Amino acid sequence: MSDSAKIIGLTRYNKKGEPGTPLQELNLLEGIGVEGDFHQGGDKQVSLLSAEARRWMEAGTKKGLCFERFRENVMIEGLTLENLENGSFLSIGDAVLRVSINKKHCYDECALFSKGMPCRLSGSAVFAVVEQGGVIRIGDFVTKLAKWSKTG
Repeated sequence: MSDSAKIIGLTRYNKKGEPGTPLQELNLLEGIGVEGDFHQGGDKQVSLLSAEARRWMEAGTKKGLCFERFRENVMIEGLTLENLENGSFLSIGDAVLRVSINKKHCYDECALFSKGMPCRLSGSAVFAVVEQGGVIRIGDFVTKLAKWSKTG
């Protein structure tokens, strides 16, 4: 992972099916997720997407099922999410996240998946749980931690 990996977009989704609110910072709550976001608890507390994958999706002429459905809380530039394994720890701002799902599920009804066409979203979208709460901001660097343990 590059030292230049950083947050370039943050969004909170108050209600399912409604547009998100772009923000300059998000408060991540330990064991819960993004404060005020409808995705709280479980294994999908925070969704992360590489900026490269978002640009690929927006430029594509053939749209997959999730191109309109999937919305990330955190967009990161310079991060190869495909290389993160479940259990990997990421330090961002004051928070620590643990990757809980390292590949987004594909659906049979997706035009790309059903035709065996490649979709960068499946590997470039990951979900994480908040191990240590804190504020994250646009411009914060993202660091993969070799190991992490909760203190205190």
